[in-house]
Amino acid sequence: MDELRESYLDRRRSKRVNTDFPVHLKQMPGESGTIHNSLSIDMSEQGLQLTSFYFYPVNSQLLVEVMPAPRQEIMKMSARVVWVTQLPYQERYKLGVEFSDINPEQQLELRQIVNSEPGC
Repeated sequence: MDELRESYLDRRRSKRVNTDFPVHLKQMPGESGTIHNSLSIDMSEQGLQLTSFYFYPVNSQLLVEVMPAPRQEIMKMSARVVWVTQLPYQERYKLGVEFSDINPEQQLELRQIVNSEPGC
């Protein structure tokens, strides 16, 4: 799994910024409406790296709710898990998700977030 993660990180084509936004994740379809809390690590216009206490397999479809700042509205987007790895000695996971079906307003908001901070 680490090789998959490293190859994904090597393919980054866009600027990423360090973040610590609260994130809600819900596996789609269904899973009886269970929402899991997580925390972002970094973000780009195309995706998000985050930590989670819940395991999501690669290619899982998720509904992602990102809360970028108290003054901004919650951003709800579809996403796909592209890599996942368990954190050493913990029952937590680090995962990378790629956004899908982003509307133009969300794209603009993501661009503003990414461009307002120094990149990684």
